[in-house]
Amino acid sequence: MTATVLSIGGEELACLRAKPDWTLREVLAAMLDSGALAPRGARAQILHGGLRLAAGASLADIGAAAAGSQLTLVKLPPWDLLTASADGTARLWNATSSECSSTFTGHAGSVFSVVFSPDGSSVLTASNDHTMKLWSAATGECLRTFTGHRSPVRSAAFSPDGQQVLTTSDYSMAKLWSVASG
Repeated sequence: MTATVLSIGGEELACLRAKPDWTLREVLAAMLDSGALAPRGARAQILHGGLRLAAGASLADIGAAAAGSQLTLVKLPPWDLLTASADGTARLWNATSSECSSTFTGHAGSVFSVVFSPDGSSVLTASNDHTMKLWSAATGECLRTFTGHRSPVRSAAFSPDGQQVLTTSDYSMAKLWSVASG
């Protein structure tokens, strides 16, 4: 059977010679072979109509076994995770490849907390050096240093809209910050 794979926007990404018993693994492997999906950190979902090709299910199971079936590829961001360290750094890791893609260096003390902004474009660290830093997730560049705590900053969290940050430090101190102005 021939299946056309479209982007979520309707752009044709690949035309695959597929078998009805193919699972998500085989479809994604064919997508990688065709060059329509980048191998590093590749994560995706395949849809046919309103049905998702779940792990273990086949194209036939979701009604995509007929010649000329159209599949929709939904690319998902790579699974990234952050770690804080006593050496004064935080690191960004690709969970799929186990590679460190960025190291955030600049604190004078242990980093206790590290979080992504809601849109994933920024990283926030909280440190024993009494500061919090905002970093570009893409470049690792320090965008802003927040000062004002008189003790180690233990944790930091973004507001749901990413415009504010709440930090906590020793001695029951909490502060609310504007991301734009500090």
